[in-house]
Amino acid sequence: MKTKHILQAAGIAFIALCISSCKEAAPAKDTMVTPAGAPAAITNPRFSIAPEEYSSLSEKAINHVGNFEFDAWGEMLADDVEFSFPDGDVDTRTKLVGKPAVLAWWKALKANTGIESMSMSEFNHFPINVTEQPKGGAATGIYDFCYFSNKTVIKGKPLAIRMNYVTHFNSDKKIDRYVTYYDRTALVQAIGKNLLAAPKTK
Repeated sequence: MKTKHILQAAGIAFIALCISSCKEAAPAKDTMVTPAGAPAAITNPRFSIAPEEYSSLSEKAINHVGNFEFDAWGEMLADDVEFSFPDGDVDTRTKLVGKPAVLAWWKALKANTGIESMSMSEFNHFPINVTEQPKGGAATGIYDFCYFSNKTVIKGKPLAIRMNYVTHFNSDKKIDRYVTYYDRTALVQAIGKNLLAAPKTK
């Protein structure tokens, strides 16, 4: 009888040891692993991460605008660049088409608005390579999604606006499209007029 109790106790201890070892060896429930034990890659068939270089190019271009260095900015633009403002939907927003039109509009900005300075900061970049055709007429290829702070001084008064710029690059690493998103209300009030009220160009 004593031997029987010893065997039962040993069996219970062995089972407890196995359960404890299994718990320690089991992977966390929220961890994906491959058969080889390495973490599984999480991918999206519509896009992939683009090189950080495009974030640097995007930020450099935006800072050229903030410093009124429009000729230097123009060197980074494709001849067929399009610049879309945030004043409508896909088919109604104001759009500048072609490098001459884009540069002419921006070069006239100070004279038309009383803007004295612009300072860009707090950049956050998300460069991606879109591999499947997106909707709304957007192109595939490399984009940099960026949001940043624009501190603008207009007629001596500072104005801070959080802006979102989506920048698209062609195969030559030239910028051929800007799509911008931000609230223009305070900007229009500070300038005293709506610069985008002129007839739209498609």
